Amino acid sequence: MRRIPLALVVLLLLCQQAGAGQKTVTLYLDAARVEQEAAARNGYLEVALPDNFTPGSLRVKALGGGTVLRVELVAAEQDRRRAGEIARLRERKGALQDRMALLKRREDIFSAAAKSQSGKSPRKTKANPDPVGTLQQGTAFALSQMESVYSSKRKCQKALDDVDRELSAAAKGVASARIWIAGGKARISYLLRDERWTPRYDLRLQGEGGGELLLHAKLPRPVKGVQYRVSRGTAAQDGSAEAVRGEYPTLSRYPLTLLPGSGKGNAASRFAFAAVEAGLPPGEAAVFWRGEYLGTGPFSGGGATVLSIGR
Repeated sequence: MRRIPLALVVLLLLCQQAGAGQKTVTLYLDAARVEQEAAARNGYLEVALPDNFTPGSLRVKALGGGTVLRVELVAAEQDRRRAGEIARLRERKGALQDRMALLKRREDIFSAAAKSQSGKSPRKTKANPDPVGTLQQGTAFALSQMESVYSSKRKCQKALDDVDRELSAAAKGVASARIWIAGGKARISYLLRDERWTPRYDLRLQGEGGGELLLHAKLPRPVKGVQYRVSRGTAAQDGSAEAVRGEYPTLSRYPLTLLPGSGKGNAASRFAFAAVEAGLPPGEAAVFWRGEYLGTGPFSGGGATVLSIGR
Protein backbone atom coordinates (compact mmCIF):
# COMPACT_ATOMS: atom_id res chain seq x y z
CA MET A 1 0.00 0.00 0.00
CA ARG A 2 1.32 3.43 -0.90
CA ARG A 3 2.13 5.59 2.12
CA ILE A 4 1.07 9.25 2.29
CA PRO A 5 4.01 11.45 3.40
CA LEU A 6 3.61 13.13 6.78
CA ALA A 7 4.04 16.61 5.26
CA LEU A 8 1.12 15.94 2.87
CA VAL A 9 -1.04 14.68 5.74
CA VAL A 10 -0.40 17.90 7.67
CA LEU A 11 -1.16 19.98 4.58
CA LEU A 12 -4.45 18.17 4.02
CA LEU A 13 -5.36 18.74 7.66
CA LEU A 14 -4.59 22.43 7.30
CA CYS A 15 -6.89 22.69 4.30
CA GLN A 16 -9.70 20.56 5.72
CA GLN A 17 -10.12 22.01 9.22
CA ALA A 18 -13.75 22.56 10.11
CA GLY A 19 -14.83 26.10 9.37
CA ALA A 20 -11.47 27.05 7.83
CA GLY A 21 -11.63 30.09 5.55
CA GLN A 22 -9.41 31.31 2.72
CA LYS A 23 -5.73 30.73 3.45
CA THR A 24 -3.16 33.32 2.36
CA VAL A 25 0.59 32.69 2.16
CA THR A 26 2.85 35.75 1.95
CA LEU A 27 6.31 34.88 0.67
CA TYR A 28 9.30 36.98 1.75
CA LEU A 29 12.94 36.79 0.75
CA ASP A 30 13.72 34.75 3.90
CA ALA A 31 10.48 33.08 5.06
CA ALA A 32 6.73 32.82 4.52
CA ARG A 33 3.74 33.88 6.61
CA VAL A 34 0.51 31.86 6.66
CA GLU A 35 -2.75 33.63 7.52
CA GLN A 36 -6.16 32.04 7.83
CA GLU A 37 -9.52 32.67 9.43
CA ALA A 38 -11.18 29.77 11.21
CA ALA A 39 -14.54 29.31 12.90
CA ALA A 40 -14.62 28.01 16.47
CA ARG A 41 -17.05 25.35 17.65
CA ASN A 42 -18.34 26.08 21.12
CA GLY A 43 -15.47 28.52 21.59
CA TYR A 44 -12.73 26.02 20.66
CA LEU A 45 -10.65 25.27 17.58
CA GLU A 46 -7.50 23.33 16.82
CA VAL A 47 -4.96 24.23 14.14
CA ALA A 48 -2.44 21.73 12.74
CA LEU A 49 1.02 23.25 12.29
CA PRO A 50 3.50 22.09 9.61
CA ASP A 51 6.99 20.72 10.29
CA ASN A 52 8.68 24.00 9.32
CA PHE A 53 6.59 26.14 11.70
CA THR A 54 8.77 28.85 13.28
CA PRO A 55 8.55 28.68 17.10
CA GLY A 56 7.33 31.91 18.65
CA SER A 57 5.66 33.16 15.46
CA LEU A 58 2.05 32.10 16.18
CA ARG A 59 -0.45 34.96 16.43
CA VAL A 60 -4.17 34.54 17.20
CA LYS A 61 -6.75 37.33 17.06
CA ALA A 62 -10.43 36.91 17.85
CA LEU A 63 -12.69 38.60 15.28
CA GLY A 64 -15.95 40.48 15.72
CA GLY A 65 -15.04 41.96 19.07
CA GLY A 66 -14.22 38.59 20.67
CA THR A 67 -11.35 37.72 22.99
CA VAL A 68 -8.68 35.04 22.93
CA LEU A 69 -8.99 33.15 26.21
CA ARG A 70 -6.21 30.59 25.99
CA VAL A 71 -3.71 29.07 23.54
CA GLU A 72 -1.85 25.78 24.09
CA LEU A 73 0.88 24.47 21.80
CA VAL A 74 0.92 20.68 21.53
CA ALA A 75 4.29 18.95 21.10
CA ALA A 76 4.52 16.53 18.19
CA GLU A 77 4.76 13.40 20.37
CA GLN A 78 1.61 14.43 22.29
CA ASP A 79 -0.48 15.16 19.23
CA ARG A 80 -3.03 12.45 18.45
CA ARG A 81 -2.54 12.80 14.69
CA ARG A 82 1.23 12.54 14.90
CA ALA A 83 1.06 9.72 17.47
CA GLY A 84 -0.32 7.24 14.91
CA GLU A 85 2.37 8.14 12.39
CA ILE A 86 5.12 7.89 15.01
CA ALA A 87 3.83 4.46 16.16
CA ARG A 88 3.78 3.20 12.55
CA LEU A 89 7.34 4.42 11.96
CA ARG A 90 8.59 2.81 15.17
CA GLU A 91 6.98 -0.50 14.19
CA ARG A 92 8.64 -0.24 10.77
CA LYS A 93 11.99 0.49 12.41
CA GLY A 94 11.65 -2.56 14.66
CA ALA A 95 10.92 -4.81 11.67
CA LEU A 96 13.96 -3.45 9.83
CA GLN A 97 16.17 -3.99 12.87
CA ASP A 98 14.98 -7.61 13.04
CA ARG A 99 15.76 -7.98 9.35
CA MET A 100 19.25 -6.53 9.89
CA ALA A 101 19.93 -8.96 12.76
CA LEU A 102 18.88 -11.90 10.54
CA LEU A 103 21.15 -10.71 7.73
CA LYS A 104 24.04 -10.39 10.17
CA ARG A 105 23.46 -13.99 11.25
CA ARG A 106 23.45 -15.15 7.62
CA GLU A 107 26.65 -13.21 7.00
CA ASP A 108 28.35 -15.01 9.90
CA ILE A 109 27.19 -18.42 8.60
CA PHE A 110 28.42 -17.91 5.02
CA SER A 111 31.64 -16.27 6.20
CA ALA A 112 32.38 -19.34 8.34
CA ALA A 113 31.48 -21.60 5.39
CA ALA A 114 33.90 -19.77 3.08
CA LYS A 115 36.71 -20.04 5.62
CA SER A 116 35.95 -23.75 6.11
CA GLN A 117 36.10 -24.42 2.37
CA SER A 118 39.38 -22.55 1.92
CA GLY A 119 40.97 -24.39 4.87
CA LYS A 120 40.23 -27.91 3.61
CA SER A 121 42.93 -30.11 2.08
CA PRO A 122 41.80 -31.51 -1.29
CA ARG A 123 41.70 -35.32 -1.19
CA LYS A 124 40.70 -37.37 -4.16
CA THR A 125 38.23 -40.17 -3.40
CA LYS A 126 35.94 -42.38 -5.41
CA ALA A 127 32.97 -40.24 -4.32
CA ASN A 128 34.88 -37.02 -5.01
CA PRO A 129 37.19 -37.51 -8.00
CA ASP A 130 37.79 -33.72 -8.39
CA PRO A 131 38.35 -32.35 -4.85
CA VAL A 132 39.91 -29.09 -6.06
CA GLY A 133 36.92 -28.31 -8.29
CA THR A 134 34.52 -29.22 -5.48
CA LEU A 135 36.31 -26.89 -3.03
CA GLN A 136 36.32 -24.06 -5.57
CA GLN A 137 32.63 -24.57 -6.25
CA GLY A 138 31.79 -24.57 -2.53
CA THR A 139 33.88 -21.45 -1.88
CA ALA A 140 32.32 -19.63 -4.87
CA PHE A 141 28.84 -20.49 -3.59
CA ALA A 142 29.58 -19.20 -0.08
CA LEU A 143 31.10 -15.98 -1.48
CA SER A 144 28.15 -15.38 -3.81
CA GLN A 145 25.76 -15.79 -0.86
CA MET A 146 27.83 -13.32 1.17
CA GLU A 147 27.66 -10.83 -1.71
CA SER A 148 23.87 -11.18 -1.74
CA VAL A 149 23.79 -10.64 2.03
CA TYR A 150 25.94 -7.49 1.74
CA SER A 151 23.58 -6.09 -0.91
CA SER A 152 20.55 -6.81 1.28
CA LYS A 153 22.27 -5.21 4.29
CA ARG A 154 22.95 -2.01 2.31
CA LYS A 155 19.31 -1.76 1.28
CA CYS A 156 18.13 -2.51 4.81
CA GLN A 157 20.47 0.10 6.30
CA LYS A 158 19.24 2.74 3.84
CA ALA A 159 15.65 1.96 4.78
CA LEU A 160 16.59 2.25 8.46
CA ASP A 161 18.23 5.62 7.86
CA ASP A 162 15.13 6.85 6.01
CA VAL A 163 12.85 5.74 8.84
CA ASP A 164 15.11 7.43 11.41
CA ARG A 165 14.88 10.70 9.48
CA GLU A 166 11.09 10.43 9.25
CA LEU A 167 10.86 9.63 12.96
CA SER A 168 13.03 12.61 13.83
CA ALA A 169 10.84 14.93 11.74
CA ALA A 170 7.57 13.46 13.05
CA ALA A 171 8.55 13.70 16.71
CA LYS A 172 10.16 17.14 16.53
CA GLY A 173 8.71 20.54 17.33
CA VAL A 174 5.11 21.67 17.67
CA ALA A 175 2.34 19.77 15.90
CA SER A 176 -0.76 21.85 16.63
CA ALA A 177 -2.27 24.75 18.54
CA ARG A 178 -5.38 24.46 20.72
CA ILE A 179 -7.27 27.72 20.92
CA TRP A 180 -10.14 28.85 23.17
CA ILE A 181 -11.91 32.10 22.26
CA ALA A 182 -14.93 34.12 23.32
CA GLY A 183 -16.39 34.65 19.86
CA GLY A 184 -17.13 32.78 16.68
CA LYS A 185 -14.02 33.32 14.57
CA ALA A 186 -10.29 33.84 14.88
CA ARG A 187 -7.51 34.93 12.57
CA ILE A 188 -4.41 32.73 12.88
CA SER A 189 -0.99 33.52 11.45
CA TYR A 190 2.51 32.06 11.76
CA LEU A 191 5.84 31.94 9.94
CA LEU A 192 7.35 29.04 7.99
CA ARG A 193 11.07 28.38 7.79
CA ASP A 194 12.77 27.31 4.54
CA GLU A 195 9.93 28.61 2.38
CA ARG A 196 10.36 31.82 0.42
CA TRP A 197 10.36 33.33 -3.05
CA THR A 198 13.52 33.47 -5.14
CA PRO A 199 14.36 36.41 -7.44
CA ARG A 200 14.89 35.53 -11.11
CA TYR A 201 15.63 37.98 -13.92
CA ASP A 202 15.30 38.10 -17.71
CA LEU A 203 17.47 40.45 -19.73
CA ARG A 204 15.60 40.68 -23.02
CA LEU A 205 17.78 42.56 -25.49
CA GLN A 206 16.44 43.72 -28.84
CA GLY A 207 19.62 45.26 -30.29
CA GLU A 208 20.38 48.90 -31.01
CA GLY A 209 21.41 49.34 -27.36
CA GLY A 210 17.95 48.72 -25.93
CA GLY A 211 16.08 46.04 -24.07
CA GLU A 212 14.08 45.23 -20.97
CA LEU A 213 14.79 43.77 -17.53
CA LEU A 214 12.06 41.60 -16.03
CA LEU A 215 11.94 40.60 -12.36
CA HIS A 216 10.21 37.28 -11.73
CA ALA A 217 9.38 35.50 -8.47
CA LYS A 218 10.16 31.78 -8.43
CA LEU A 219 7.65 30.33 -5.96
CA PRO A 220 7.29 26.98 -4.20
CA ARG A 221 4.81 24.66 -5.87
CA PRO A 222 1.39 26.24 -5.23
CA VAL A 223 -1.37 24.45 -3.34
CA LYS A 224 -4.89 24.62 -4.74
CA GLY A 225 -7.17 27.00 -2.87
CA VAL A 226 -4.36 29.06 -1.36
CA GLN A 227 -3.89 32.76 -2.21
CA TYR A 228 -0.21 33.67 -2.65
CA ARG A 229 1.35 37.09 -2.13
CA VAL A 230 4.94 38.29 -2.58
CA SER A 231 6.75 40.89 -0.49
CA ARG A 232 10.09 42.28 -1.66
CA GLY A 233 11.47 42.56 1.86
CA THR A 234 12.12 40.17 4.72
CA ALA A 235 9.61 38.81 7.22
CA ALA A 236 10.97 41.17 9.89
CA GLN A 237 10.35 44.16 7.62
CA ASP A 238 6.84 42.89 6.78
CA GLY A 239 6.38 45.41 3.97
CA SER A 240 3.64 45.65 1.36
CA ALA A 241 2.89 42.54 -0.70
CA GLU A 242 1.19 41.89 -4.02
CA ALA A 243 -1.07 39.01 -5.01
CA VAL A 244 0.45 36.63 -7.58
CA ARG A 245 -0.55 33.52 -9.52
CA GLY A 246 1.41 30.60 -10.90
CA GLU A 247 4.93 29.44 -10.08
CA TYR A 248 6.82 32.13 -12.01
CA PRO A 249 4.93 35.47 -11.96
CA THR A 250 6.40 38.71 -13.31
CA LEU A 251 6.71 41.32 -10.55
CA SER A 252 8.04 44.27 -12.56
CA ARG A 253 9.61 45.41 -15.83
CA TYR A 254 12.33 48.03 -16.37
CA PRO A 255 13.81 49.58 -19.54
CA LEU A 256 17.39 48.42 -20.09
CA THR A 257 20.09 50.42 -21.89
CA LEU A 258 23.26 48.71 -23.12
CA LEU A 259 26.41 50.81 -22.76
CA PRO A 260 28.64 51.55 -25.76
CA GLY A 261 31.16 48.78 -26.36
CA SER A 262 29.02 46.14 -24.65
CA GLY A 263 28.83 42.71 -26.27
CA LYS A 264 26.11 42.33 -28.85
CA GLY A 265 24.64 39.44 -30.76
CA ASN A 266 24.22 35.80 -29.86
CA ALA A 267 28.01 35.29 -29.54
CA ALA A 268 28.37 37.76 -26.65
CA SER A 269 29.02 36.54 -23.11
CA ARG A 270 29.38 39.86 -21.26
CA PHE A 271 26.89 42.68 -21.18
CA ALA A 272 27.33 46.18 -19.71
CA PHE A 273 24.30 48.36 -19.11
CA ALA A 274 23.13 51.42 -17.22
CA ALA A 275 22.03 50.80 -13.63
CA VAL A 276 18.31 50.02 -13.48
CA GLU A 277 16.97 50.61 -9.97
CA ALA A 278 18.39 50.54 -6.47
CA GLY A 279 17.01 47.95 -4.07
CA LEU A 280 16.55 45.07 -6.50
CA PRO A 281 17.52 41.80 -4.74
CA PRO A 282 20.33 39.66 -6.18
CA GLY A 283 19.41 36.58 -8.20
CA GLU A 284 20.09 34.51 -11.28
CA ALA A 285 19.50 36.20 -14.65
CA ALA A 286 18.82 34.71 -18.09
CA VAL A 287 19.84 36.64 -21.21
CA PHE A 288 17.78 36.65 -24.41
CA TRP A 289 19.01 38.29 -27.63
CA ARG A 290 16.08 39.03 -29.95
CA GLY A 291 14.16 36.14 -28.42
CA GLU A 292 17.05 33.66 -28.48
CA TYR A 293 18.22 32.28 -25.13
CA LEU A 294 21.97 32.80 -24.62
CA GLY A 295 22.61 31.57 -21.07
CA THR A 296 22.46 32.58 -17.41
CA GLY A 297 24.67 34.38 -14.94
CA PRO A 298 24.55 35.93 -11.44
CA PHE A 299 22.89 39.35 -11.20
CA SER A 300 23.95 41.29 -8.11
CA GLY A 301 20.77 43.36 -7.98
CA GLY A 302 20.24 47.10 -7.63
CA GLY A 303 23.16 49.15 -8.91
CA ALA A 304 24.60 46.30 -11.02
CA THR A 305 25.91 47.35 -14.45
CA VAL A 306 27.56 44.15 -15.73
CA LEU A 307 26.36 40.60 -16.32
CA SER A 308 28.50 37.71 -17.59
CA ILE A 309 27.04 34.40 -18.74
CA GLY A 310 28.65 30.99 -19.05
CA ARG A 311 28.99 29.49 -22.51
